[in-house]
Amino acid sequence: MSHHSNNNPPRPHGAGRTLLWVLAIAWVVGIPCVMARTTPKSRHHRFALGNIGTLTGRFRDYDFARWYESLSAPSDQHANGLAGLFNFRSRQFGGHWRGYASFYVATDLFGINNSQMEYRALDTTLFGTHSIQSLGQAYLTYQQAGFQIGGGAFRLDTPWMGSSDSRLIPATYEGLFGRWNPTPGWTLEAIREFRWKSRTSSRFSATNLYNSAGVDEIYGGTPDAAVGGTSNPGTLALGSTWALKALRTDLWYYHFYDFAQMFYGSGVLHLPLSGPVFFIVGVQGLREWSGHSTAFGVPVSSSVYGAEIGLGLGSGRWILSYDRIPEEVSGFRNGSVVSPYTSGYATDPLYTTSMAAGLVEKGPGQALKLAWTQFFGPSFRVILSEAGYWTTPVYPDTHETDIDLTWFAEGPWRGLSVRNRLGIVTGLDGQYGAPHLGTFLYERLMLQYRF
Repeated sequence: MSHHSNNNPPRPHGAGRTLLWVLAIAWVVGIPCVMARTTPKSRHHRFALGNIGTLTGRFRDYDFARWYESLSAPSDQHANGLAGLFNFRSRQFGGHWRGYASFYVATDLFGINNSQMEYRALDTTLFGTHSIQSLGQAYLTYQQAGFQIGGGAFRLDTPWMGSSDSRLIPATYEGLFGRWNPTPGWTLEAIREFRWKSRTSSRFSATNLYNSAGVDEIYGGTPDAAVGGTSNPGTLALGSTWALKALRTDLWYYHFYDFAQMFYGSGVLHLPLSGPVFFIVGVQGLREWSGHSTAFGVPVSSSVYGAEIGLGLGSGRWILSYDRIPEEVSGFRNGSVVSPYTSGYATDPLYTTSMAAGLVEKGPGQALKLAWTQFFGPSFRVILSEAGYWTTPVYPDTHETDIDLTWFAEGPWRGLSVRNRLGIVTGLDGQYGAPHLGTFLYERLMLQYRF
């Protein structure tokens, strides 16, 4: 990536323009000023394919811009991509069998157009190549009563193995899975993953986000030189989820082969107080370890302690959250959490993770985050958050402010949404090996239509 010394052109005002644009759209369609308790949902129009099955999907246009204050930072960047995601679900056959398939296609519209127009390159957080064509899901399931087994390529939604779906296409996994519901609200899961496809790749491979950038079109992670281009045997995950009325608990065990083993647990309780007012309290914890032989060449030893408290008021809520990762000098990166499928993506389940990054990306330390979420009618959602990260001497202390606005169409255009996110990060001053970016502004604009 090219650098510039003291001739950075004036910062463009795209963030302000797009934020105003989103608000203008909301005004035109007549957002109600009265708060509603309904959560907006997109309508899924299932297209029947005769006696074969049904088709659903979505179209996305994703646009981002990055601006850096420091004169020694990379050039300002802008990129745009267009994607189509098509999901097929077969009719049940053989009594208990069903097939699923998803085809993903994404193309680079503008690449990078930064402030110095002579520098153009591919934005690798959107693509590993100029386009992606992928059979992201293709799996069979057998289901009877409360028991389901399946195998093939599929999406996951577990705390440390998920779809990380915040760009053009989701990450998916290849392997076997089983689910059992012994009683209403209680789910037991077992997953054996062998290969993974990142959100920038067209194909599956025995890799993860610690491999060197570019290996099998994987970008956006936190590469480790010791891992390089080596492959790994995948992951075993065992989970228990209890969700009933006001209480939800998660307990998971992960064995990231060649990397680490992890126990993770969380619980959140919603206590009604009076009318639409309710109290929120949550806790989370993690313990991660390994033997002396890992892909990093050093052992892993990490812990996380977290808690959150909040207050819900009808269609809005305030939440104050805290996480701490103690420094462990004998562990990988001084006690950092090893997260092969979220590190660099900022899609982990820690309470204090923000849009740009969280403690998983920064390292051991502590973080405090205050977030406000509010629905205005069924069509408009606002999320504002302030987070501080105290991670010296492993990583410089940083602060992140996030502004997240989403408009959901109603009526005949239901399924259409416009989401604009702006992150403002300060403290990246080049100390302790961090980039020298100064104040870093990161805007993401996504237009989506679900059918």
